[in-house]
Amino acid sequence: MLAYQFQPSADMSLVELPDLAAAPGELLLDVVSVGICGTDLKIARGEHRMFPRGTERIPGHELVGQVLPGSDLPVGLSTGDLVAVAPNMACGACPPCVRGRANLCDNYAAIGLTVDGGFAEQVRIPAMAVAQGNVLPLDAGVDVDLAVLMEPVAAVLRGVNAVGLGKGDTLVITGAGPIGLIALLLAKARGVAHVIVSEPSDDRRRIALELGADAALDPTQCDVVQEVRRGTGGAGADVVMVTTPVAQVFAQSLDVAAVGGRVNFFAGLPASSGRIGLEANLVHYRELTVTGTTANTLQDCKLALQLVLESAETFKPLVTHRHPLSHAAEGFADAVAGDALKVVLTP
Repeated sequence: MLAYQFQPSADMSLVELPDLAAAPGELLLDVVSVGICGTDLKIARGEHRMFPRGTERIPGHELVGQVLPGSDLPVGLSTGDLVAVAPNMACGACPPCVRGRANLCDNYAAIGLTVDGGFAEQVRIPAMAVAQGNVLPLDAGVDVDLAVLMEPVAAVLRGVNAVGLGKGDTLVITGAGPIGLIALLLAKARGVAHVIVSEPSDDRRRIALELGADAALDPTQCDVVQEVRRGTGGAGADVVMVTTPVAQVFAQSLDVAAVGGRVNFFAGLPASSGRIGLEANLVHYRELTVTGTTANTLQDCKLALQLVLESAETFKPLVTHRHPLSHAAEGFADAVAGDALKVVLTP
């Protein structure tokens, strides 16, 4: 089978590997669509902590596939069925799991991160994932490229829920990549009163406005804090979603927030720049709530899949580029260049 694999030399290469076989409890999938995520770009740069130099593994955690013969089929699945896969696996017994935070499991594992993922013609779903119900059946004929959005939508759902985003809020989103635009779509669905997007790309600002943003600011051409204050009658934003991995933006998010505002650090920063300076008095005197969210749970994925499939036309504009797996390097180049929103590979 063809695969786009992370190499011990810390780069990505197309390789031919033997076809897979299933052990007891495992499921084999013919990958039909797999999304390229910001995490995958970080892996490709050799900057992901789970892919140290010397690792040989296939990334790809946003995937849809078709059940292959040779799988150890659980009840309710048949050969040929189309499925989406929730990638994160949890032990269920550690303190975070017991507290309902399976995404923070002490024994965390994930398809495409700790085990081989979907940038390949075939993927093996571990028995642990199958037993936990991470394989979610899809109706025949569903738009598989849209179903790939389940995982990133699930992650954003976790972020907007952490800050209680809801009707009447004023929201600032920093970054109008796929994650920022998903946050915008979820905000509009929740009846948020006013959405301001900060994004340096002309094309992405235009798309944000087309998808319902009330204002789209270019942070390279204006003072975002002043413009947000001006656009909110001096109050600031009830909610700030930080979806871009830029240290200065994290610090600035507190200045943008209103009294009693809620801030979500959705994006992560490289380890070399993860320590930033924050104005503690803003948190203290404005009674700000600052949260961080990472990954998602199986329940997040189930809710997200339902939302994406029920609102297909809403989410459809997010998938802009498609490449065969044999042109994976071109797909990654599109994602890095910023011309694309969600890029999918079709093995």
